[in-house]
Amino acid sequence: MSKVRLAFLWHMHQPSYRDPESGGFLLPWVRLHASRAYNDMALLLERHPAIRCTVNFTPVLLEQIEAYAKDGAADRFLELSRRAPATLTPEERQAILRSFFMIDWETVVKPHPRYAELLRKRGRDVRYLDLAEVARRFSDEEIADLQVLFNLSWVGFAALQEDPALRALARKQRGYTRGDCDQVLEAHRRILGEVGPRWRRLAERGQVELSSTPYYHPILPLVCDSDSAARALPQLPLPPRFSWPEDAAWHVREGMARHAATFGTPPRGMWPAEGSVSPEALEVLAAEGVRWAATDEGVLFHSLPADAQRLRSLYRPWRVPTRRGEVAMLFRDRGLSDLIGFTYQRSGAREAVADFMSHLRTIGAAWEKEGNAGPATLGVFLDGENPWEHFPDSGEEFLTRLYEALASTPGLETVTLSEATADAPPDPLPRIHSGSWIEASFRIWMGHAEDRAGWAALGKARTAVAEAERAGTRPPEVLAEARRLLYAAEGSDWFWWYGDDFTTELALEFDGLFRSLVVKACRLVGAAPPAEALEPIKHLGLLPGPEAGPVREPTLLLTPTIDGRETTYFEWQGAGLHRPAQLQGAMFGSAQAFRALHFGFDLQSVHLRLDPSESALRTAEACERLRVLVSAGGRERAVELPVVADGAQRPGRGPEGELGLCAFARVLELSLPFAGLDLAPGTKVELSVQVLRGEVELQRLPQAGGLRFTVPDEDFERIHWRV
Repeated sequence: MSKVRLAFLWHMHQPSYRDPESGGFLLPWVRLHASRAYNDMALLLERHPAIRCTVNFTPVLLEQIEAYAKDGAADRFLELSRRAPATLTPEERQAILRSFFMIDWETVVKPHPRYAELLRKRGRDVRYLDLAEVARRFSDEEIADLQVLFNLSWVGFAALQEDPALRALARKQRGYTRGDCDQVLEAHRRILGEVGPRWRRLAERGQVELSSTPYYHPILPLVCDSDSAARALPQLPLPPRFSWPEDAAWHVREGMARHAATFGTPPRGMWPAEGSVSPEALEVLAAEGVRWAATDEGVLFHSLPADAQRLRSLYRPWRVPTRRGEVAMLFRDRGLSDLIGFTYQRSGAREAVADFMSHLRTIGAAWEKEGNAGPATLGVFLDGENPWEHFPDSGEEFLTRLYEALASTPGLETVTLSEATADAPPDPLPRIHSGSWIEASFRIWMGHAEDRAGWAALGKARTAVAEAERAGTRPPEVLAEARRLLYAAEGSDWFWWYGDDFTTELALEFDGLFRSLVVKACRLVGAAPPAEALEPIKHLGLLPGPEAGPVREPTLLLTPTIDGRETTYFEWQGAGLHRPAQLQGAMFGSAQAFRALHFGFDLQSVHLRLDPSESALRTAEACERLRVLVSAGGRERAVELPVVADGAQRPGRGPEGELGLCAFARVLELSLPFAGLDLAPGTKVELSVQVLRGEVELQRLPQAGGLRFTVPDEDFERIHWRV
């Protein structure tokens, strides 16, 4: 008889990277993780048929895998990889140098001499590099090698072992051709098409239970009722109440349907996003036919009396009654889960496995010593993709040794979550705490002003769509599309990056994607988008207090050449300068498209120069146009100018037609004539610049208020002259 039953749950998740405006994917992580962890984990279980476990795929991940495999979806990293180096623009070469080292340097880059050589040549910290200058030093051959090495490094050990051609490319190291790059990208596409069938076969042979999560990975309790966040944190400030239990039911119901379409049968259980549960959320799960759910031990011990005994309480399944039925639950051992997720990557595989097995033996012995009935049932639940990036050989040796040890240890068996929860004792859990696997609360998704701004925007948009449904003023298919956009906006990932708990250099994309979903949903139903969604919510690392004013005011008249380049050193001499507030830490400028605004004028026009935070291409990928707002005499005029990083001159467009001129190469330069704006000398003016994608404002310079100046006359330089 077993003394210990070990229930693994490996959670596979990526948020939706689809831009609601273009329909394309902005980021590559679905494609790259599929080429690695989703494939590798399946191979290891095929090799160890005695190991039983549960693997959780989120529906939004399955949707995107299918889009790549069947519909030919692409992301901007893929598009850059497909281009021959000789055809790349300077900005595209910079983008490759910026992005194609996004992989663990210790475990992947350093062990490969050519990859390490290219990293040394580029430099480690892009914050302090002139990428335009660095890119000029890279030959076409080096860019070609980087295109292949990045994509090839994301190919996991399973594909390398199964494909001799990929192994040959890995040995080659340098001198890669376009055919080599195409071969790697085709391997990605092939693996994406094999992910679903491979896991389905493991499930059909009874070794693996496949489970799911509500569709877009929402914090289900907060969708049911955002005020539930106050149960764990009574003093927490809350946004206007968001309570859409029908949306929560949609996420569960449609998540089960997507799962069934991919794997042939609906899931029996769910890992709620971030292990987030509440009485209302469990009621939704029960009503939709979910048999089991799982979360963290912190939620369990907040649900039990303070004197509950840890061993007897944690290492067993529970029954949780709701008004719509019963849900069986197992709670994870946080310490054991975190050892695999965060600690063992720094240890040798042999030592790590020995340590893990010693913990299992200790728990089994203590359980038996106390005379508890049946085996101890342990839940080890963690991310099934991200940890392996930081293990040597993508975790192959560690997982191989672990599975071998588990399969050969007497008195220990591995089980699925359905098996682990099937024989829950009759005594129910008296209550369920409202919380997640982090701190047994929802602070991460509700605890910051940025979070609350996001929820406020989402709530206003959801109300607008509901009002349009009641009014019947829009076709059903339009209403369905608007709802779908807001379901995606209810996902947890947007709120994960708000606040100061976590940092990412992709903050601009995450913030922009969330607000794009909200804005487009409102536009579809003819409602005004929430004010919170029309300007950046994410203000990464802003300095305390109000944003600083201009670093300097204009002192000389100037007439720059509008070509998108700093043509001469003196071209912008005498201009005013405004710098938006910047983060003083590791994530410099990651939520900003432009890092500086130079402004000046001659007697005919006002001139602006915006310096991109990283590269022109990076900025042009994130936004599509500028809107310059000019206020004077109680009247505001708006001029829109395109953001296209090719150095060509393009006209702006004002209320009456073409107005002004702009060009974007290394910097973005623009001129607006005073006459076209009806501004006479001596007029006091306030000016600001909105950086837009669709109707979503990614950045505003200045963030509050505007740059103030007086339209100059012939006396300007005499008045401002100084020695």
